[in-house]
Amino acid sequence: MVAMLRWACLALAATLTLSACGTTSSVQEPRPSDPVAAVAWNEWRRAGGEVLVYGGPGSHNGGVNETRNPLASRIGDYWRLIGRSEWNGRSDKPWSGIFVSWVVHEAGFSGRDFPVSGRHAGYLMPLLDAQLGGRPRGYVVHDWRSYRPKPGDLVCAGTRWSGPRDAAALRTAVDREVAHCDVVIAVRGNQVRAIGGNVRDTITLSVYPLNGGGTLGEVRGRPWFAVAEKRG
Repeated sequence: MVAMLRWACLALAATLTLSACGTTSSVQEPRPSDPVAAVAWNEWRRAGGEVLVYGGPGSHNGGVNETRNPLASRIGDYWRLIGRSEWNGRSDKPWSGIFVSWVVHEAGFSGRDFPVSGRHAGYLMPLLDAQLGGRPRGYVVHDWRSYRPKPGDLVCAGTRWSGPRDAAALRTAVDREVAHCDVVIAVRGNQVRAIGGNVRDTITLSVYPLNGGGTLGEVRGRPWFAVAEKRG
């Protein structure tokens, strides 16, 4: 109960601070209607509202560092999903994968619809296996060039740029290439907004450009791998 109260107080303080500083990117980001996006949005706001804009101005450092409570212990809550609550924000364990797993499951997806894993490849591999076997689960994985992301989807970056790939080629490459996934919370104009954990050592809203067709645009530092479409 004490930890919950501290978390709520921090969220209120962060909101007031952001408002006072005029960082409108956080204050004016409305709560999404999609349930997966809404869970991610709530965690982001509670962690201070860090924003990172790719290809334009507007970034700011407003998030709580992963090593500080209450975020440090909150990361332990994410890891509890696989029975490792001792891996908190001070444990030096990459946590972006377990953040996505926790968000999707908190939104109501079962382990069958979305496999639990602390690694991004750990949930994308069984999703692709089911897809290739003609039994798609709650998410279907597309080459990032061929699908326009929407709230609740996952945008995933890899370790390198590559040519177009179908599901079989993505399955072959996923374990060695996928590096990070964010949860899409909004698509507005030529931008997609997505929230991920372990970005700038906090929970961060990243703003990515879209191309004219509504698919992801190429950005420095984010070689796109795939987009996982939420079906459930």
